Amino acid sequence: MWKFSPVEAESRPVKNSELQVTVFGTGTLEAKTRVSISPYETGQIQQLHADQGDSIAAGTLLVEMNAEDILQQLSVAEADLAISRAALQRCDAEIEAAKATLEYTRVTFERMEKLLQTNSVSQTDFDKSRQAYQVALANLNQAEKRKLEVEAEIVRHEAQIRYYKSKLEETQLKAPFDALVIRRNREQGSIVNPGVSIMDIVDTSQIWASVWVDETAIDSIRPGMKADIIFRALPQQKFTGTVCRTSRETDRETREYRVDIAPDALPENWVLGQRLEVFLHVGHVESCLAVPNNLICREQNRTFILVEEDGRIVERDVKIGVQTREQTQILSGLSLSDRVIMHPLKHREHVNRRIAQ
Repeated sequence: MWKFSPVEAESRPVKNSELQVTVFGTGTLEAKTRVSISPYETGQIQQLHADQGDSIAAGTLLVEMNAEDILQQLSVAEADLAISRAALQRCDAEIEAAKATLEYTRVTFERMEKLLQTNSVSQTDFDKSRQAYQVALANLNQAEKRKLEVEAEIVRHEAQIRYYKSKLEETQLKAPFDALVIRRNREQGSIVNPGVSIMDIVDTSQIWASVWVDETAIDSIRPGMKADIIFRALPQQKFTGTVCRTSRETDRETREYRVDIAPDALPENWVLGQRLEVFLHVGHVESCLAVPNNLICREQNRTFILVEEDGRIVERDVKIGVQTREQTQILSGLSLSDRVIMHPLKHREHVNRRIAQ
């Protein structure tokens, strides 16, 4: 009785459906822009202002490097500038005094020159006045040259101050854009060389699903196509996205190439490197016979479906076409008048007993 007793089986009619043709790919959640915060020169970390998981705005101070040497050099340069500016004031005073002396000696020399023509002064007195005038002229020229030298020193000190201030700014490591700190690699007090990452940040405005797709789909995938994204941590939720770019290089081992997809939304607790699956919408088939994927049975080289026939469960060989994430197109072997058996694995043993009978 148990071996040959009838069993109840749920069935449903075959229906016409519109299938969305998809290309499957697997990958991870990645950031388009990822930056390592690193010092410009070897130095010691004085203070850290952000930790991993922090959301930061552009320009936010992230790391302060020790700047004692630079501050001392800046102080020396500012002191030298103050000395040079004081020297410049002295030069201006010396020039004014030299101009007054020059004017006095010039007037004296011109008067002595006229008196010499009338033999009112001796040649010696005239020569002394001429010499005094020439010395005053030379003193003025020398004072003006000293002023030029001091002005050049001021320019040099100002350039040094700008340089040390720029070096001081380089000890203040700031966020180049709105970002998320995903990793902190060094702690306060560490000695860090240029190129060594103190912390890693990513641009949260450009988080992509980077997936690998078989190279046979190259001709069917274009930027702008829509896609469904399934995170393995959230298999019951479906997210949508748009293809942003495709790679121009195929992996030599797996024969797959990369497709980057911008999600329209992200899970609340997303993490970089999170695994996901993507179904790219590359086309659709209108009005075709289709059944759920779980009704397709395979055995060796056969593909078949369990159907209801005269109150019995029988195997019907079928030829399948397009297969989506949920449904499979049936090219032949079924008609709209057929009823397919739900849960075929549950009734497979019963079918085998009937065949044996």
